[in-house]
Amino acid sequence: MSEVFCNGLRMHYEEAGQGEPLILIMGLGASSEKWAPHMAAYAKEFHCIAIDNRGAGLTDAPVAEAYTTQQMAEDTIALMDALKIESAHIHGISMGGAIAQWIAIRAPERVRSLTLTSTFAYATNSFRRAIEILRDSNGHVDGSTFTHLLNWMIWSEAYHENHYAELVSSENEAASDPHPMSVAAFRAQCNACITHDARSELHRIAAPTLVARGGVDLLAPMHVTDELIAAIPGAESYVCAAGGHVHHWEFLDDFNKATLSFLRAHRKEYV
Repeated sequence: MSEVFCNGLRMHYEEAGQGEPLILIMGLGASSEKWAPHMAAYAKEFHCIAIDNRGAGLTDAPVAEAYTTQQMAEDTIALMDALKIESAHIHGISMGGAIAQWIAIRAPERVRSLTLTSTFAYATNSFRRAIEILRDSNGHVDGSTFTHLLNWMIWSEAYHENHYAELVSSENEAASDPHPMSVAAFRAQCNACITHDARSELHRIAAPTLVARGGVDLLAPMHVTDELIAAIPGAESYVCAAGGHVHHWEFLDDFNKATLSFLRAHRKEYV
């Protein structure tokens, strides 16, 4: 467990492993702890730095109606500066992928490779309404009910059918989170998702890019990730056909294998 003060924030991060640096940026409302099942694989070959975005985990939560994905990209670059990391592989999931897009756009020299998982170039009307539901219900329902709603959105139908007891258990444990996110910070992150729009800038991404997506993702469906692939020069695609928004957990081994293969392919170019 480590922290640095950068961009006006006390930022918390977890690190593990040796090798080229790999910055891991999680999605809406999630802390760096959610990277654990991926870091277990990545840290065997890379120096992993998983961060808590502003408002999440142990990082400061400035009071604001809205954060922005550009602002959180600046936070991440400032953390890299504080840790004296000139460039790194960047991997973002969902909102983290939106943040990662801005890092690659605004600071291309800092990005060795870019992995964008279950993410989006902008907020479609459907996506906006889903995030508004989460934003406006948070704090008005109990923790397990809120997690119940969130789980319905992010896991595939097949996972709900085959892992019902596990999902119910996770919902019942929601109230025991030792570092719960404040309602205000969650709202600010939701508004960052809703206002994200990098469509006009994606052509500027120069880093080798992998877009990883779930075939039955409700929040970032295939046509949305198709737009990312079409807009980013040379972008590659990994599809988990049966996976939902969190296909990276539903099909963990397959996902880790695919993303590690991509990272390895772009490692020696930067030695």
